Amino acid sequence: MKAPKLQRGDTVGIVSPSWGGAGRFPHRLERGIEQLETLGFRVKVGLHARNEHGYVSDVAQNRVADLHAMFSDPEVTAIIATIGGDHSCHLLPLLDFNLIRSHPKIFMGFSDITVLNIAIWKETSLTTYNGPALLTDFAEYPHLFDYTQSSFLRTLTEAKAIGAIEPSPTWTEEFLDWGERKDLMRARQLQPSEGWKWLKEGSGEGRLVGGCIESLQHLRGTRFWPDWHDTILFFETSEEKPSPETIDAILMDYENMGVFQQIKGLLVGRPMAYTLEEKGQLHEILLERTQKFTFPIITEMDFGHTSPQFIMPIGCQARIDSELERFAIIESAVVD
Repeated sequence: MKAPKLQRGDTVGIVSPSWGGAGRFPHRLERGIEQLETLGFRVKVGLHARNEHGYVSDVAQNRVADLHAMFSDPEVTAIIATIGGDHSCHLLPLLDFNLIRSHPKIFMGFSDITVLNIAIWKETSLTTYNGPALLTDFAEYPHLFDYTQSSFLRTLTEAKAIGAIEPSPTWTEEFLDWGERKDLMRARQLQPSEGWKWLKEGSGEGRLVGGCIESLQHLRGTRFWPDWHDTILFFETSEEKPSPETIDAILMDYENMGVFQQIKGLLVGRPMAYTLEEKGQLHEILLERTQKFTFPIITEMDFGHTSPQFIMPIGCQARIDSELERFAIIESAVVD
C-alpha cells in the first residue's frame, strides 16, 4: 500500500514522536516550516509537537494522539517528524494501526523514527520513508540542501519509478550549536565526496527495509521485527557514534538470527563522526560478518545522520548491480 503523492498546495503535518527538540529549539522549527512553505506546501503543527517533557516531547498518550490526528485529518497529505530521539518505542502499544491503514499518508523521518517507520509498514503494509526530518534537514541554513530537496520532490511528488540514485558530490557532518544559534550565522561547511564504496561485488533485488541500526534494536523480539526474506537491508549509525566493535556485535546477532541468509543486498550509510581508521575497521567487519554470503554491499551512502541525504522508501523494490555501479529504486514510492 502506498500513500497518494504530495502536491504543491497540500498540507504537511508536523509531529514530535520522540525527543522534544522542537520545544527546545523553536527557531529550527520555524525555519523548517518556512522551507516547506517556500516549496509550496501548507504546514500544520501537531498540538503537542512544540512541547518538551524531560527527555521526550510529551507523554506517550499525547505524542500518539498527534500522530492519530494527522492520519485522520483530511487536510493533511504528508506527516514529517521534527527529529528523532530514543523513545518512539513508547508509542508502539498505543498506535491504532487500523486507523493508519484506513488513511494511508506519507510518513517520514529517520534515526529513532525508524521504530515507527518499520512498525507502521509491518502492521499495515503502508510504505514509509526513511528521510529528512524537519529540524535536522528542512531547517538547514540558508536553505535545504539541493540534493536532499531533489530526492524529497522526486520521491514524494512523482508517482513513477524513482530510478537510479547518484551519490551526492559533497557532504557534511559539521554541527553548528543550535543552543547558541550558530546555525543561523553561516552555512555548514561541505567537503568533497569520494562517492560510494562498492565493498562487495554482485547484484541483487529486493524490498528496501532498514534504518538507524541502534533504533532497529528496539524492535528485536517484538511483533514489529521485519520479515527479511528477499529484502535489501539498509542501515546507518547515529550521532551517538556506536563503535565498530559495537556494530560487529550487532551484525553477529543478525547472522545468528538468520537475517543474512535471507537478504539480497546490504546498504550502509556514511557513519557520522567516524575517523578514516574507524571506517576501515567497519569495512573489515562487514566483510568478515558476511563472508559466507554472496550479496553485494555498498558503503558510505548518502542517507542517515550526515548531510545531505536521499530518501529510502521502506517496502519499495530496489536493485543493486556492482558491474554497472548502479543502485536504483525500481518502483514508485507514491501513487496518483
